[in-house]
Amino acid sequence: MMKKTAILTLSAVLASQLMGAEDLSEMLKEGKGGGYIRIHHIEPAFSDTVAATGSVIGGKLKYQTGALYGLRFGAAAYTTHDTGLTKWDYKTKDGYSQVAMGLHGGELDSYTTLGEAYASYHLSNTDITYGRQEFKTPMTENAVTIIPNLFEGTVATIKELPDFTVTAAHITKMQYGTRAGTDAALIGDGAYAITSGAGYGFVNPVTSTTTGALTTAGYGKEVFQDMGEATFGRTAADNLSGNAKMDTAGVTSLGIDYAKGGFKARIWDYYAHEMYNTIYGDLEYKMDAGPAKVTLGAQILKQDDVGNFATSLGATSEIDKLRTVTTPNGVTVYKTKISADGSIDALLWGVKAQADIGDFSFSAAYNKNEDGHVINAWGGDPAYTSMIFARNEYRADTTAYKLGAEYSFASLGVPGLKFIYNHAAYDTDVKTWTTDTYVHTGMRNEQTEVDDYILHYAVPSVKGLWFRLFHVQRDNDTRQYEQEHTRLVANLNF
Repeated sequence: MMKKTAILTLSAVLASQLMGAEDLSEMLKEGKGGGYIRIHHIEPAFSDTVAATGSVIGGKLKYQTGALYGLRFGAAAYTTHDTGLTKWDYKTKDGYSQVAMGLHGGELDSYTTLGEAYASYHLSNTDITYGRQEFKTPMTENAVTIIPNLFEGTVATIKELPDFTVTAAHITKMQYGTRAGTDAALIGDGAYAITSGAGYGFVNPVTSTTTGALTTAGYGKEVFQDMGEATFGRTAADNLSGNAKMDTAGVTSLGIDYAKGGFKARIWDYYAHEMYNTIYGDLEYKMDAGPAKVTLGAQILKQDDVGNFATSLGATSEIDKLRTVTTPNGVTVYKTKISADGSIDALLWGVKAQADIGDFSFSAAYNKNEDGHVINAWGGDPAYTSMIFARNEYRADTTAYKLGAEYSFASLGVPGLKFIYNHAAYDTDVKTWTTDTYVHTGMRNEQTEVDDYILHYAVPSVKGLWFRLFHVQRDNDTRQYEQEHTRLVANLNF
């Protein structure tokens, strides 16, 4: 009798988890839509040197069905369109293009992509999703943009144990989002793109410095590439054609997140088959200290070759090639390599502290890269000292710190309005080459400083509506220029 009762109880639980809708028509009726509309507008009057103009409107429209026996289907379209306010004559300003590469498509055009198309199965507290989808993890989630990086594969999210979330995934393909152009050319200074969020499978468009006409279309924003191809590119010299340099099985990842009370911890492993392995972990603790609410954090990232990666590619690999660092108008500053010895070996660690006192918040962070460059090709940015247009801490032999302050205007009668100021400094020892030989010839010290000024307003009466106005000042020692950039971002979730 007890056995029969237990079986009936288990059957009832499974039925409640699996059934949901009773037929296909009800499955569609129970579906939910959503998305966002977003505007990015760069104001040329207060911007200079690089990314001085660009204005787009775009967003995401998504629909997911209700569940039928635990099974759901979903799809989402993403789009970006010029508002008509981009100053296209800036494609020849000062002898090079100052049109932002991180807002438009591969031909500096508008485009729409089917970024999500998946089937998802739910049982108990576990979801398994197969197909195209967003994959929000420490090494794959990027900052605010119009179209995010998108991935194809299988992701299982398991919440069967209290306070724990386990994520197991195998990713085979990815499509770069709009911001990849910024990651590669601006943040990564071209030569360091693969450390700042964009692999060599992504290529920015090229325009004529005399006529402004498009001379070479970009690649990577409107196509899903195999993970090896997205990371290390193709065999042609311009990375626009040929076979993938690395024919791999993709990226297998496992993440464990724990949160209870004021303590959080997570550890992730990303095994990029035939390429490299990345282990990332961090922890955070919140506590009360008198009038202040204090948050302390620490992080570590370790990255190594998988198998005989360095010798299998030899001097033809992208990490072993000499890469020229130039000023915006094409003057050579120096030559370097992503890896000094043709191998991948990186260790990045950091600490942070934050204190919230009334309407004020103060923060400090520190990162140290002990060894080689971090290969960061999929858009992730977990490091504490990153800024809007700076991620130099992923570069080899770099020390970085960041100081921040924030003020909320709620007590002054304007709830939802905040002013944020951040300052970061990066000190990097760069190994340089002066010829095309593979003989190390010198060392160069670079000291880059960045200031971010941000005014953010979340409208209290309209859920999901917010505005962000920011101004960036960047003294870029890598390519020897000073940048100013002012942008308005408006967002409405629905």
